[in-house]
Amino acid sequence: MWNKRNRTDNAERSATAEIGAEAGQKESRGRTYLNRFSKVWSVLYILMLAGFVGMILRLDMLPANLLYKVLTVLGALSLLIFPMLYFKNIHRSRKIVAIVLSVVLMGGYAYGMVNLNDTSSFFREVTDVGNQTEDFYLIVKKSSSYEKLKDLDGKTAGTYFTTESNYSSAKSKLAGNINITYKIIKTLSKLDDGLLKGDYESVFVSAAQYKTMCEKVSKFKSKTRIIYTIRIDVSQKDLSKKVDVTQNSFNIYVSGLDTSGNIREMSRSDVNMIVTVNPKTHVVLLTSIPRDYEIQLPSYNNATDKLTHTGIYGIQETIGAVEKLTGIDMNYYVKVNYSTVRRFVDAIGGIDVYSDYDFTTHGMAVQYTFRKGKNHLDGKKALAFARERKSFEDGDVQRNRDQAKVMSAIISKCTSSTTILARYSTILNSCKQYMEINMEAAQIKQLVKMQVNGGYKWKIRKQNVEGNSVLETCYSSGDYQVYVMKPDDDDVTNATDKIIGVMDGTVR
Repeated sequence: MWNKRNRTDNAERSATAEIGAEAGQKESRGRTYLNRFSKVWSVLYILMLAGFVGMILRLDMLPANLLYKVLTVLGALSLLIFPMLYFKNIHRSRKIVAIVLSVVLMGGYAYGMVNLNDTSSFFREVTDVGNQTEDFYLIVKKSSSYEKLKDLDGKTAGTYFTTESNYSSAKSKLAGNINITYKIIKTLSKLDDGLLKGDYESVFVSAAQYKTMCEKVSKFKSKTRIIYTIRIDVSQKDLSKKVDVTQNSFNIYVSGLDTSGNIREMSRSDVNMIVTVNPKTHVVLLTSIPRDYEIQLPSYNNATDKLTHTGIYGIQETIGAVEKLTGIDMNYYVKVNYSTVRRFVDAIGGIDVYSDYDFTTHGMAVQYTFRKGKNHLDGKKALAFARERKSFEDGDVQRNRDQAKVMSAIISKCTSSTTILARYSTILNSCKQYMEINMEAAQIKQLVKMQVNGGYKWKIRKQNVEGNSVLETCYSSGDYQVYVMKPDDDDVTNATDKIIGVMDGTVR
């Protein structure tokens, strides 16, 4: 009996020992797997950290004191986490804690690297100032039998009398496709009238002059067809007058084109604003100039035209005309268009703007109604609000005020909330293809560094220049009379004096 009980006890002890040994083996294998995993993971962590730090250093946007703090914190965390991950004689619980911390940090590094990459891509694209483009159209009557370009081979096209080299370049490019003879017409009104009457089988004009025809001739657009488009590249000069943007005052010219899509397409400049920045006094002055302001075209023997029309000859003509008007150098420029406004406002979740009047928009594909007081605007509504002028007695002057309100609302939304952090990549990606800046990326980074380091509160000042409205012909409209605003010399002088005052620090 005793022997039987003893054998049973021995069997139980043996089974228990086997279970214990098996559990020990499993625990040992678990520790081995954990050690192997954590060692590999530690290498991945260091690689991710190195990539993140490398991108911070390459982007070079943090001031030295903040950069040192960031690197110190990252170094301290790594000295805490890496040994617990890499070495095998660390307690299991500590390794698990280190793995969890490293996962959280690596998620932060990955998020940061995406944003840093987007920032680098943004700077690269918006500061890549290439050639501009201009479109030319071969147009026929809508009722004609001509359907494709080859149908006009050997035919005659009416075209506008001009000495502009871009016309010659476009004709040369068209000659590579078909043989066409041109009949030179000295007035736009005879050109469009001749096409509609059948005097010419087609007409060949620039996109800008086609817009003028559509505006001045009732139903011209609906009665004609664009059968072919020629796009030519127009070389662009370096217009920057570089300064140390953290030490010296400078002017940025903002040109808002009346197009969507390709920012390099030359078109009318409907928004015209001089942004004067004094980095010492932290004052920004926005000077709005009406699109219909009468100016002189420097490259065309100082011919008289409207400011908006300078855009069809390229940004260099716009800047040259404004420098001639004010006598002040424009150091840099920013080009935007309809796409920029729509996409940017949508990216930040819309803006709130105060309207001075109840009004409904005119001449747009979709009509929008705004109420006097606060209005919440998405991208399309913000663009419509900024474009409207026919609803107001003082037309362009009120439009300039509304454009300044939209800009102020955008700045307010981006700087006074978490918008810029929560939507950072979305904001940059929304507009990088629809914006062009001829300031070097390094200069923009210097401004960012200065602001981050100092945390300055900028004082924003606004002013408009005005004048007297008349109907007259100008260089770009041919024999058509168009609305022009004659500058008020005293107003221009006073505005120029204020710009100079901000630049030299006497106006604060």
